[in-house]
Amino acid sequence: MSPPPVTRRQIIDALAEHLLSLPWVWAAWLGGSDASGRTDRWSDVDLQMIVEDDRVEEAFLAVHAALEALSPIEHLHRLPSPTWHGHEQEFLSLRDAEPWPILDLLVMKRSAPDHFLERERHGEPLVLVDRDGIAGPVPLDREAHLERMRERLPALRAQFGLFQSFVTKAALRGAGADAMAGYFSFTLRPLIELLRMRHCPLLFDYGPRYLDRDLPEGVRVQVEELSFVPSLDRVEEYRARAEALFAETLRALDEGEWHLELPGEGAG
Repeated sequence: MSPPPVTRRQIIDALAEHLLSLPWVWAAWLGGSDASGRTDRWSDVDLQMIVEDDRVEEAFLAVHAALEALSPIEHLHRLPSPTWHGHEQEFLSLRDAEPWPILDLLVMKRSAPDHFLERERHGEPLVLVDRDGIAGPVPLDREAHLERMRERLPALRAQFGLFQSFVTKAALRGAGADAMAGYFSFTLRPLIELLRMRHCPLLFDYGPRYLDRDLPEGVRVQVEELSFVPSLDRVEEYRARAEALFAETLRALDEGEWHLELPGEGAG
């Protein structure tokens, strides 16, 4: 009889014990669902680490060693450098583990300027290691965040209007895969980003994740309906509905006051 699969809890405990023994690991914590209070049986493990600048590669090896004490590593993917966020990142899974707890490992140098510790955007980390309070909260630069949104809005406005014809003509040609890929890339994703700018600007760049908590219920229902186009001959109908919602949201943003709210401060 085969042993029970390695659990998410076992993975976390093994990581915490091993990393705590390494003095060059300044901080390690769980983000993602653990930081947002949304962990369930299907959650992966989002591990973030701050290490001495010359120990980045050693940090990956240390994590591998801790996990291989539980099970051989089955899949491993290291993101090419430089990554979009400037840190080193990889994803891995264990052969003998449950299928859900894939490890998303982010290793950051101590000297890096951004460690993703703004509670307003990244939640309350579940700390495994913290030397000298280095994993403490970092205040969000609201003006810088607003400026990023303001810079992003003109691109959203221009790209949405420019690329809708790609979706329409693919549908008219009967190219189902092309039409659906274009619909999700050029219609639905920018619509979600714009809706986030209006309703949860702190997380405007989070894409379709957490929409059940970040959008008003009526808006979330509209987005979910638009996410399931039933057939090729209805792509244009759904695209037009999404376009109307985009235009309505854009008008509201153009007419409204740009502001950021902390959780609990009210609806956007």
